[in-house]
Amino acid sequence: MNKRNGLKVIPWSLLMVFLFIIFGACTFIESNPDKGGDKEDPMQTEDFVSPLSFENIRETDDLKKFIAEVDNADGSHNNDAKETGTIISPYFLLKAAGKAVDCYAVRTSLGAHSFAMIDAGAQAFPIEVKVDVLYGAEYVNVLPQKYGVTAATDKTGKATAEIPGYGNYTFVADDKKETALTVIVREAEEYAVPDGYEVIRVEAGNHTEKLTFTDERQVLYFEKGTHYLKYNVAFKNNTQVYLEEGCYIYATMPDRAETPMLDPAWSGKTRWNALFWGKGVENVKISGRGMVDLTKLDWHARSAIMFEACQGVQVEGITLNNSPEWTLYFMGCRDITVREILLFGYRQNSDGICIADGADALVENCFARSGDDLFEVKSMDGNCKIAIENIVFRRCNGWPDKARGMGIIYESVRDITDVRFEDCSIGFASAVWQDELGALVVILGGKATVTDIVFEDIEVYSSALYPVNVTLYDIANARIDGIYFKNLDIRGGEAVRVANNSTVGGVIGSLYFEDCTRNGILIESYARLGLKLTNVDKTKIYINN
Repeated sequence: MNKRNGLKVIPWSLLMVFLFIIFGACTFIESNPDKGGDKEDPMQTEDFVSPLSFENIRETDDLKKFIAEVDNADGSHNNDAKETGTIISPYFLLKAAGKAVDCYAVRTSLGAHSFAMIDAGAQAFPIEVKVDVLYGAEYVNVLPQKYGVTAATDKTGKATAEIPGYGNYTFVADDKKETALTVIVREAEEYAVPDGYEVIRVEAGNHTEKLTFTDERQVLYFEKGTHYLKYNVAFKNNTQVYLEEGCYIYATMPDRAETPMLDPAWSGKTRWNALFWGKGVENVKISGRGMVDLTKLDWHARSAIMFEACQGVQVEGITLNNSPEWTLYFMGCRDITVREILLFGYRQNSDGICIADGADALVENCFARSGDDLFEVKSMDGNCKIAIENIVFRRCNGWPDKARGMGIIYESVRDITDVRFEDCSIGFASAVWQDELGALVVILGGKATVTDIVFEDIEVYSSALYPVNVTLYDIANARIDGIYFKNLDIRGGEAVRVANNSTVGGVIGSLYFEDCTRNGILIESYARLGLKLTNVDKTKIYINN
């Protein structure tokens, strides 16, 4: 095979020989059932369940040490690089449709979060899952509860539930947010190479060379196994990256053979472009069933994925862990699709999925738990010409340990409108260190007008501070108006905060609460809503009106 930058390029002549051999082998098997012709190909059925796994993931020898590496002795953040990002879950065993499913665990700000991945056919549902809580449990809840999944738990801590469809489901034993298991069920896929594209296969190993696209219409196909990736991958127009099931990519520290983006950044650290990065390109995609882990990087070294001034971007099906900088970030982009992402982290500034100065975006069926804001819309570029509109977050579930769950968050130099968060949930919103925190937020520090923002059909299971927070910082010369909260299911008694702290003329206009409940009771009064007001006219807050 020809080699290009350490990659395997498949010549057409060899490919034709390979296909001829395969065709002959298949014909032989079909005519010789004793040679395997009776075996069912799961991709040809619609009722199969396929557990996904990684190689070379091990149990930890010291669980307490693994978890404690999150914080320094004085209680401050520990944002330094670590050697290991993922371990075999010490808390759970899992079976789905009678098949053992590997469970893994990663660090969070509050313990180790476990996760498991399943591909399934369209006719596989409902899928019976059996969860063995190894430390025992009196009961197990499945979040979001709005999905209607209940778990019957016996005295030994074994829970049984039925998963009704694709999505992510988090099993919480005895409401212990420090130890939880998220199971993501995706529709099975078989990667199809786009017509006219060349596939460049990347074998597992230590990639100290820079992996590049040499032309348009190419796919970098990362094969199963452990990869160590030193330098970033920059997209060209009409290119794709695919992570095969079982592909585990560790980012390792770059050097100045790759030109830094900022040297130093505000933190005093050197910052490079994202590990997967595109600027000014069109029709690009990252997908598959692999994992990208940035645990080995210094704080602020680089993001996991960033696209700037791009159009037609898709990110689907992969898992992202422990970014030392914003994790999945779109700046000045149009036509964005993000689906079925698992995202974890604990480090400061490890924001989840951010749409900044963008339009025409759909983010759906994702789970995020990280050390900063999770699902967010911002405006940071005053020179950008894209109207910020038509942005939808759908069926996204977040656990904000250190910051905010979802909403319009702080940076707001240009107007933002027509943003929807629908059929989403917040599991545990744990942060309480400042008043500008909460589960569902519109919190601004800029000068924009922010209007026509809708939060609809959202469950807030637990919020340690504010389930809803609409706030202007003192520096915000902004206008908030036309913010709609529809069919919220708020648990607990924490206040809804609306605060205008602006000292430069900021305004908070009309807010609407329609068909919302608190602890199962319809909210029909300010008292039931639990308002905490600062410099805001209460008559501008409408309940069921």
